[in-house]
Amino acid sequence: MKPDTNRSGSVYSFVFKTYLQYFYLSKILKKFLSKEKYEIKRVQFLKDKGLETKNLFFQLGGVYIKIGQFVSNLFHILPEEFLWELQDLQDKIPPRDFLDIDKRWQKNFEKSMVQIFETVDTTSYASASTAQVHIGIYQNKKVAIKTLYPGIEETAKSDLKTISKVVWLVDRFVIKISANEVVEQLQTMIHQELDLRTELKNLKILKQMFALEKDFYIPNPIEELCGRHTLVTEFVEGKKIYELPGEQIPNKLNPNLEKLIKAYILMIFEFRFFHADPHPGNLIFMETGELCLIDFGAVQSISEEETQTLERILVGAMRKDYHLVSESLYELGAVTESLSKEELTQIVKYSLEKLNRILADTNHFRNLSFDTLKPGEDLRFLKEIQVSLKRLLSSLKLPPNFLSLHRVLALLLGNFSFLDPTRSMIEYAEKPFSQIVLKGSNFKKLWRDEGEEFLTSLFSLPKELNDFLYKWNRGEFSVKDEQKSSELKLREILTFGILGSLFFYFGMYYAEKFWKEPSIIFYILSGLSFWSLAKSSLSYWKLK
Repeated sequence: MKPDTNRSGSVYSFVFKTYLQYFYLSKILKKFLSKEKYEIKRVQFLKDKGLETKNLFFQLGGVYIKIGQFVSNLFHILPEEFLWELQDLQDKIPPRDFLDIDKRWQKNFEKSMVQIFETVDTTSYASASTAQVHIGIYQNKKVAIKTLYPGIEETAKSDLKTISKVVWLVDRFVIKISANEVVEQLQTMIHQELDLRTELKNLKILKQMFALEKDFYIPNPIEELCGRHTLVTEFVEGKKIYELPGEQIPNKLNPNLEKLIKAYILMIFEFRFFHADPHPGNLIFMETGELCLIDFGAVQSISEEETQTLERILVGAMRKDYHLVSESLYELGAVTESLSKEELTQIVKYSLEKLNRILADTNHFRNLSFDTLKPGEDLRFLKEIQVSLKRLLSSLKLPPNFLSLHRVLALLLGNFSFLDPTRSMIEYAEKPFSQIVLKGSNFKKLWRDEGEEFLTSLFSLPKELNDFLYKWNRGEFSVKDEQKSSELKLREILTFGILGSLFFYFGMYYAEKFWKEPSIIFYILSGLSFWSLAKSSLSYWKLK
């Protein structure tokens, strides 16, 4: 590991050198090479740069390893020739000497590992960003012995200061990234990982939450050997993501990815307590078919209100209710009032429609190119609606807890694009989201299957009617003359007449089935609709 005085300088010089090399390759050398020769040069550059990046992160260690692990899983964005060289950052970090690790252990237990365990392998099994794991035998059971590196607390403190400065500079002079929130959440995550008592607590909480889920496994801790600097659990045998076959199963979803997406939908929407570091080194697929999660240093809780808002955003996106998505983003605190509701709704609509086009037109989701993403289209769209990129970025704000969610999403996308690059993660999420989240709501429990069918049809109102109701409810219609006012009243009469009749019909339908609660709700909605119909009719009569 490099001395503290050289760490920041190494990062700055590496970034500057990489920029110059890439500029020379893509802007100058490309003009003098054939397509085939340029492609060979490009691939070799990416491989060399990946290797150089890996070596730099290995030398820096600490927090930089954590950043490298995040970057190494972005298969859906970054070139795989570059990323393959970074995979060793997941669990092949150069280990520290066993004697140094054992000294840290003895500070807690006043005995060497060899005196406590029946056997202990002095060769490191896995080296992480803040700790090292050795395998031993304790009471005839194979166990994983995790111990923090000596002096890691001081190194992490210094690294966080450097990273805070870099993030502030990027936020101030390059692009708005909610620097304060990013730094605060990064500091919280690192500080949690430096106290293994917190990890033990997180493990026990998730183990209890997954107790009734047969597809998932959380290892058992050996609590008498756990402390601030040490964590001992049973050793779990299995394969990690990059040890699994990546071929696609025709007309069938990958069962490993189905388990993975189900685990995160459960954690986020039902448990509201989720494992925030799903890089491949922390996911073990057991021979019994279970998915085992390990390393609980980065775990995040989320409030019920935040999960409900997330649910509304996803439901709004699925049924193309752009107004609902926009309002939920404001409620979440992800957008400031400097961006109007109308502007945000247009941006949401454009973004979701573009996402649908990408999903429909893309056959391979690993290493998406700029030709697929077409960022130039985005800039032209913003120009058309008279929203500058600077104003858009300045209006975005990262809500608390959502740096962790963003990181989880990025890592999951990388995992999915590796194991099944021909399908989007959305295809895997549709079924468990519907089963776990939508069927868990009180409305759908109340109406059961028949009520669900009605909700589906109700939420599929024609786009024009949906826009009309949205604007009418907010008083956003600007009537310029008497004729338009009359037309508006006629539309109101027609709308409320249809809605009143529908609600009354379903009220009678559920009354005949002796479903008291939904029947009452529909009768109330029918009454409100007919009252609005009468009010609109009176207004129209006065105009005439």
